[in-house]
Amino acid sequence: MVINMNDNFNIGSRLQKLRTNLGLSQEQVALRAGITTTYYGQIERNLKNPTVHVIGDICSALNITLEEFFRAETLNYGHDLLTERILLQLQTCTEAEKNAIFNIVHQIQLLQCNRNE
Repeated sequence: MVINMNDNFNIGSRLQKLRTNLGLSQEQVALRAGITTTYYGQIERNLKNPTVHVIGDICSALNITLEEFFRAETLNYGHDLLTERILLQLQTCTEAEKNAIFNIVHQIQLLQCNRNE
């Protein structure tokens, strides 16, 4: 079987996007994940193929799960990481729960607007 490399999940690109969205340096992520900055940089540039264990350590450093790491890319909402995480959590909620969450968020926004006036 021939594998089309364009169809593969781009780990390096995904890591770079997540890291920059969080405002972290490569060094900060590498330190938190317990790997060298050089190795982390090579992963982001797709020069190294990390094991699932290493990806898990990096995900922990980014405060996300492996599931979120792989699912968010395929969902491609085009939002920042936090918005993607919220949307992923909402997928398992009932309509009533979603409405309750919406009402809470709406009330918080109204309070913020009133404070700014």
